[in-house]
Amino acid sequence: MSDFAVVIPVRGLFHGKSRLAPVLDPDERARIVAATANHVLRVVLGFAPGARVIVVTRDRETGWLLTDQRVEIVTQPDTSWGLNAALDVGRSVAITGNPERVLMLPADLPLLTVDDLAALMTSPSEVTLATDKAGTGTNALLLTGRTAIETLPFHFGEGSRRLHEEGALALGLDSTTVSLPGLQDDLDTPDDWSTLPDGVRDQLLADDRQPAMMLETA
Repeated sequence: MSDFAVVIPVRGLFHGKSRLAPVLDPDERARIVAATANHVLRVVLGFAPGARVIVVTRDRETGWLLTDQRVEIVTQPDTSWGLNAALDVGRSVAITGNPERVLMLPADLPLLTVDDLAALMTSPSEVTLATDKAGTGTNALLLTGRTAIETLPFHFGEGSRRLHEEGALALGLDSTTVSLPGLQDDLDTPDDWSTLPDGVRDQLLADDRQPAMMLETA
């Protein structure tokens, strides 16, 4: 079993990115959910071919996800809601392989590159946070060592940087906060969408890996 695991929570095609409704219709939002998730998966697999990659989703129809034998699809239970709960589900699966490091990585990072992940992995800290552009959120969380991997509470959402730093301190874990280009730009709001380069927006909307039938019948 790999000593490095990556947990990627993915909302279903038609359950995510509702805050983009003012600028994108449902079919367009479905396309970018699929495109960004597949982009993140490709980058992760390109960076660490031997990593254990765990995708947690509530979507029972996952044919639109990148198909690769290295990707484990775990269904988030109906009794478990939200991003942080999905990460807890992924953590419980990851720790069965006794990894030395686990990366919690959102699926809405359209500018993520292999270089971003390589820079993140150089951190020797038990808890390493990659912030958003505002410096207040968490766009990636790298956990090193058993205590961090098994016990750090997840607080993704508003003010998550401070909450994760406080959580690490409460557990006696050393933490580092980094700012990396491809990890700063998540995709949640119309402003996030408008600030993406034109070519990236066009590429996301042109992505047609998800089945057309799912778009037509939603």
